[in-house]
Amino acid sequence: MADALQNPASRESEYDSVLQFAKEYNRIPYSRLDACTLQSVNLFALPENHYFQALDRFLDEIIATLPAIKRIFSKPITRLKDTANILPVESVHVINSRSVSHLSQHTELWGNITEEGLKPKKLMTLAHEEDYKLYENVAFVRLIDSILSFTRKNVRVLKDVIYSCQPMHFNLLERTNHLMYFLAIGKLHVGYAHVQDKYQTSHERCLEKLLFIEKTLREKLHAPVYRFCKKDHSKLTLKKTNIFRLQKDYRQVYVLLKRFASGDVLNDAPIAEEIPQEGYDAYCTLLSLFAIGHFNFEFSEKAKLNFFKLSSTCQFAGWTLSIDSVSKKNVRGLRLRFTKDTEYTICLLFHCAEGYSKEQLQAFQTAFPAEEYLQFTPFDAKDGELHISLFDIDSFRRIQQCLLRGMVYADTEKSVCPFCGQATQALANGCECPSCKTQILSAQCSETGEKYLYTQIKDFRIRKQDVSYNRVWQEKQEESKLFYRNIHPFIKNSFRCPKCGKAHD
Repeated sequence: MADALQNPASRESEYDSVLQFAKEYNRIPYSRLDACTLQSVNLFALPENHYFQALDRFLDEIIATLPAIKRIFSKPITRLKDTANILPVESVHVINSRSVSHLSQHTELWGNITEEGLKPKKLMTLAHEEDYKLYENVAFVRLIDSILSFTRKNVRVLKDVIYSCQPMHFNLLERTNHLMYFLAIGKLHVGYAHVQDKYQTSHERCLEKLLFIEKTLREKLHAPVYRFCKKDHSKLTLKKTNIFRLQKDYRQVYVLLKRFASGDVLNDAPIAEEIPQEGYDAYCTLLSLFAIGHFNFEFSEKAKLNFFKLSSTCQFAGWTLSIDSVSKKNVRGLRLRFTKDTEYTICLLFHCAEGYSKEQLQAFQTAFPAEEYLQFTPFDAKDGELHISLFDIDSFRRIQQCLLRGMVYADTEKSVCPFCGQATQALANGCECPSCKTQILSAQCSETGEKYLYTQIKDFRIRKQDVSYNRVWQEKQEESKLFYRNIHPFIKNSFRCPKCGKAHD
C-alpha cells in the first residue's frame, strides 16, 4: 500500500474554473469582464453543503476515537531496552552477574585489594529504558499529525464561510462606506444568497467539533510517545500488526488510520493543501481587476485585457493607475503604478507553494523597483502578505486597501479625496473629506522620529460585536468595522506604524 499518510490523494482544484474562464474570455474589455462576474465566473464561492454533511459524520468518528487516543498518549505500548553504564560505586544500585564478569575483565576499574576482597572504583550497571519507537506508535503519531492538519484546514474554511454568511445590513445613506462596495458584494454573492442562513447551524456545529478535537489533541502533544516518535521521518506503509489486531485502543486507531491511508477522507474538500499555481495566478489577476474597477477607476472601453500578460491603464479624479504583469526568475505578480503629483509603485506577488528564495526576490526587486512588495497567499497571512482566497468575501477589499494606500502616497497636495473623489478640507495635521468623512493625517513615529501618513474615518466608533464570533474571525472584524478604510494594519484599537511596526497611542 502506498504511503497515503504522507502523500494524500490529489484533489481537483476549485480554481480550475476561474482558469478556464480566463483562457476562454481572454482579451475582453473591462465592462465585459464586469458583466461576466454575474453569470460566467465566480470570484467568491461557498463550499457545497454536502461536504459539510460528510465532514460532520467524519468528525463524529474522530471524536468516538478520542478516548482511545488519550489512553495511548498516557500509556502507550513500549519495549524495555537495557543500557549498560559504567558508574562510580556509590551511584550503583543494581548489580548482577554481568557486572562481576565485566569487572573481572577490566582491571582499570579496580580499587583496593584487601584480605576481605576487591573494592572496585566503578561498576557496570544495566538501566532499563522504555523504547517508544514501535511501528504502531510511529503510525499513531502520523495519525495525530494527519488529524491536526485536517482540522487546521477545515477550521480555516469554516471561519471564512461563517464570516461570509453573516447577515449584511446596508445603509445606503452612510457614505463612510464605499458606494461601489454594495454593488461588488452583490455581484460576489449572486447564486449564494439563498443558502446563507440555511446551513449556518451545521457550519457552526462542525466548527465546534473541529475546535474541540484540535484542543484535545494539542493538550497531549507533550507526551513522550509523541515527542520520541515525531522524530521518525521514515516512509510508513500501513499494515495490520498483532498490536493493531489485538489491543482494543490500537485497534480503534488502526480503523481511523485506514480512513486516512485510503486517500478517500473527504476527497472533495473545498480547499486543497496545494493550490495550482496557474489557476491561483489567474484568480488573483481577475480579482485585482474586479477590485480596481469597483474602486471608481475607469478603464477605456477600447482596451482589451490580456489576463496572462496584463498591460493596461485606468483613471480616477486625477490619478492614473498602470497595471502590468511582471515576472523575473519565476517570481510572478502584478505591478501597480499610481501617478498623480508623484509616482508610487506596489508589486503584488502571486503565491508560490515552494516559496521564493532570497536570490529570486532580490532579482525581482532589482528588475522591478517599487516602494512595496506584498505576496498573495490563499492561507493565513503573515507580515508582508495578503490573504486572498476564493472563499474569503473580503479578499477584494484587501486589494482595495493597497489601492487607497498607493493613491494617498502618490498625491502630495491632498486636495481631492482618494476614496470618493470630492474636494477635501485642510486640517492642522492633514485633510478631511466632508462627503465621506475620510481623514488623511500625518503622524510621527515615537521610535524612529520619522513622519508617516495614515487614514481613518472622522468620529468613527467601534460597534459592539457578538463576542461568540470574535474568537473565530476577530482580526477580520476589526478591519471590517473600519470598512477597510485604514491603509495600515489595525491592531489594539490603533494603527500599526509603518516605520517601527508598533501601535502608537
